[in-house]
Amino acid sequence: MEITGGNWKVGKHSSCVVTDDKSAVDFEKRYTPESLKYYGGALIAESCRKADAKLITAAPEMLELLQSIENDAGQVPEWLWLRIKEVIKKAT
Repeated sequence: MEITGGNWKVGKHSSCVVTDDKSAVDFEKRYTPESLKYYGGALIAESCRKADAKLITAAPEMLELLQSIENDAGQVPEWLWLRIKEVIKKAT
């Protein structure tokens, strides 16, 4: 599964999340100059609470960080390692 790329950020309205990714699905067809100006980028999510919008913008980085954790030497406690794998599975 591939998520929308680019820099995710809270848009001009604190209730939306946008990306600057020009390869977003149907970017040229879906996003008019007016909508890009209004939202501040290509819309990912709308009608969010400000706190939720901030969390959504961090999601790609958090997923990438979790996926980068290795436990070959067993340094991560088993309960935490299982939880990390569960969260990755939920996100992907």
